[in-house]
Amino acid sequence: AARKRARLVKKITETKRHLDGSAHRFACELLALRPQFAIVLFRHGRGRSAGSFRFPRGSRTYGFFWRCRSYSLYRMLGPGGRLTAHRFDVLDDVRLSETEVSYLDLSLDIWVDPEGAVTIEDEDEVADHAAHGLLSKAQQRHIARTRKLIVRDHRRIIREAERLLADLRL
Repeated sequence: AARKRARLVKKITETKRHLDGSAHRFACELLALRPQFAIVLFRHGRGRSAGSFRFPRGSRTYGFFWRCRSYSLYRMLGPGGRLTAHRFDVLDDVRLSETEVSYLDLSLDIWVDPEGAVTIEDEDEVADHAAHGLLSKAQQRHIARTRKLIVRDHRRIIREAERLLADLRL
């Protein structure tokens, strides 16, 4: 019987920078780093909820970050590997390195459930940030363009992410 080769776990930090200057950091595993994208894995050590979705302990989330794209994609799987949801975050200023994936979160989140239904979240937060001068007019246009792109092309982008994982044999 062929023996599965153990994969060396490389730690990386995902840093989500917010418009108010704060940041959240998440310890992840680096699965792939190429000049234009990175794929990370976050293992859920405890249960949590996000949006209308529940992630039991043992769930895992694959994060896809592209240097020149205006969004990230998270592929969230339950403990048994069953798809829970996909989430797109609208981003700016993505930075990729061997030790950190960093980006400016522009607040808008777009969820896609396993059946393909799309839910837009945090539009009120975007409007509030704009009203308080935390989003420039250019950033507001960036958000609107990216929202339209994801709603139109989410299936294609998800298939691309699935192919990237398959190429990595994950």
